[in-house]
Amino acid sequence: MKLIELKLTNSKVMMIQFSPNTADPEEHAHGTDFQLSIPLAGSPYIRYQQETRRLEENLWCITAPGEKHYHFANDRPAKVLLINLEHSFLQQVLAEHLEQKAMQVEFMPWMGGPAEALRKGALSLMQLALEGDGDQAPLLELEYELASLLFALGKGSHTEGWQQRTPRLEHPTLQRVLRRIHDDLSLDLRLDVLSKEAGISKYYLIRLFKEYLGQTPSAYIAEVRLSKAKQKLIETKADITQIAYDVGFGSLDTFERLFKQKHHMSPSEFRRMQ
Repeated sequence: MKLIELKLTNSKVMMIQFSPNTADPEEHAHGTDFQLSIPLAGSPYIRYQQETRRLEENLWCITAPGEKHYHFANDRPAKVLLINLEHSFLQQVLAEHLEQKAMQVEFMPWMGGPAEALRKGALSLMQLALEGDGDQAPLLELEYELASLLFALGKGSHTEGWQQRTPRLEHPTLQRVLRRIHDDLSLDLRLDVLSKEAGISKYYLIRLFKEYLGQTPSAYIAEVRLSKAKQKLIETKADITQIAYDVGFGSLDTFERLFKQKHHMSPSEFRRMQ
């Protein structure tokens, strides 16, 4: 039984509940997707490449595009997290990380070691998709992070290159984007716009921010906007709604929610304390 299924731009995330002694309706494949099968509860099993294995904390599975498999439970109920990532998307993430042309993506099917980071990444993606305001940029960023986690944790043809690559101390494209952001926060700073102006893909831009600044573009921009708004709250008597729009927030609700998350008080409460 599907508890939840979310289809996003480059991925699909599902939670499947199996009653005792039940299985997928039939053996199946997933087109051009890689699928990660990660246990959540009970003792789920997977039949893949003529092997049957129990998924557990330190054993999870990656099925390749087009390859048939099925999940099932024994005499206990079981729950499985399924993460589908498009092959072409993974190719792009890998090529941009290694700064090479499109590369073939191959994974070992059976993965040992904890998958907690992948679980958390998938759950964050689901939560944002269900509770977000419709902005696609944060979802794309989380998809990219999930793909990067897979390359970091999953062994395959990419492993040596992924682990050995070290970033340069500076990156001119990133510097241009940062200047664009700081020049005028009220401008359209969506991921699509910034990547197009920089002449790079959205995913490469996300990677640059994560690699050099330790956060996604949207998180960085929100932080800069909050800092500028805080300064205006202290130094001016401008209306709070006007401040929110001046620094580039699309709505007063968004500004107040993010400000309270960061400062544990509303903008008006903060201003009264000055």
